[in-house]
Amino acid sequence: MTEANTKYQLTEILDKRFHQFKKITDKDKRFERIIELGKRLSDFPEDLKIETNQVHGCASLVYIVGKKENGLMKYQAWSNSHLVKGLVALLVEGMNSNSPEQILLIDPAFIEEMGLAQTLTASRANGFMNAFNIMKEIARKEAS
Repeated sequence: MTEANTKYQLTEILDKRFHQFKKITDKDKRFERIIELGKRLSDFPEDLKIETNQVHGCASLVYIVGKKENGLMKYQAWSNSHLVKGLVALLVEGMNSNSPEQILLIDPAFIEEMGLAQTLTASRANGFMNAFNIMKEIARKEAS
């Protein structure tokens, strides 16, 4: 376990991404890496692009769904923006295949320390936090 993993209760994959992004000091390179992550998102069913699944307070259109399968969370997300798609991909990749209880322990302060908050506009940072909070809320409902 790394110090960040312990401090922020990160999942193994979020811890890995935390250290990768912390090493990237160039803002453009960070954007490139975020956009690369977005290309890995699986297809999002059109019938799930509904108001109930929409992330509000985001500059772009974003949808997130999640459920517990075999005791572990499985999330899907989509955005019409390449950058935002990468941001939600970071969360999906980092939170998938973890228990709802583990996801509920994650401290959102990791976002600031990993350098993402400084890279994003206020609106995008707000949307990213809204997506993070929605994913935690889905986990909270699945934990009960």
